Amino acid sequence: MITLFFIIVLEISFIFHVYFLATFISRKEDRAFRGFLFTSVTNIFIGIFLAVFIIISPREVRELNLERLIFIQSGLIFFAMLYVKGRVTYRIYRRSQDPAHFHYSYFGKKVIHSTAVSGKDMITYFLTLPFTLMCGAYFIVKLGCGG
Repeated sequence: MITLFFIIVLEISFIFHVYFLATFISRKEDRAFRGFLFTSVTNIFIGIFLAVFIIISPREVRELNLERLIFIQSGLIFFAMLYVKGRVTYRIYRRSQDPAHFHYSYFGKKVIHSTAVSGKDMITYFLTLPFTLMCGAYFIVKLGCGG
């Protein structure tokens, strides 16, 4: 049971690690860099602790229900990716409502400029697509089959 707890803590720490990395790359803030370094050290020590603990007590690993753990993780990743896609879509929608990003044609139709969608939004949307599809398909199938 303690192994499961530390695996979940390691996964949460890894998620924060990726968040701080992305924030540091995009905004160049000292706070994000310190968070990145802190989560790096945390991940290393938790990983070492888990490795030593598993070597000492392999029975703990045998008792884990990995099917249920993977089902929960796939659901969490699926909903996180849906949240990211929702935020990107909302940002694009808000920009498309800004008069700086559209004009009206001769026939009175609203024409949205390509500036309403940034390259960062497109990259984020399409890089999260495989995770959304794979984790979502696994989660929905397991949910329908009594996961």
